[in-house]
Amino acid sequence: MKKEKKINNLSDSFKSVLIILSYFLLPYVINSITKSQVVTSVIYLVYAVLLIVLYKDTFKRDFKDIKENKKDYIKGVLLNTLLLIIVMAITNVIINALFNINKTSENDYSLLTMFEKSPIILILLTCVYYPIVEGIVFRKAIRDVIDKKWLFIAFSSLFYFFFNIVYTSMSFNNIMASICYFFSMVILSNYYWKTNNFTSSVIILIIYNIFVTILSFV
Repeated sequence: MKKEKKINNLSDSFKSVLIILSYFLLPYVINSITKSQVVTSVIYLVYAVLLIVLYKDTFKRDFKDIKENKKDYIKGVLLNTLLLIIVMAITNVIINALFNINKTSENDYSLLTMFEKSPIILILLTCVYYPIVEGIVFRKAIRDVIDKKWLFIAFSSLFYFFFNIVYTSMSFNNIMASICYFFSMVILSNYYWKTNNFTSSVIILIIYNIFVTILSFV
């Protein structure tokens, strides 16, 4: 029994490492083979579908849990979404006050630029693709490897923060403007650990991103 559990743990760890590596390498692979936005969108869509299929059992189990404990999850998701909104707003205000940085991170700026050109694609990316795919990469995959609460929360949050600056700019302003990513992942990872329900943490980010997208129209 112990041997079987150890093999399953090694299998999950290996799968997690491959998924994390694939997410980091995917942009380079796409840039080397195509410059077409349509082709790029299709590749990302296929990648997202593959990840969902790989974790279909997790999603099925999570939705069943949510259905059986509907009231608890509605309350938890709404409270954590509100907490995420408050923490992100306060973080941005503090960073602006301390360092006089009143612009968005370069990652957000690139998304806003895309929004001007292709609003539908941006909405799909921010409200569907990123919450699911980055949730799998930066929470689910890491949770399958790290079984200590605070180590998992700290690593997933730092890893997510690092990812958001390494693919844009290592400038001081961008690093400071991206700190909010660290705190957002702390909230999401903590809720995931607390409920052991990955999908509920994805739903929180989907609602938050919908809220932010609506604000961008106002």
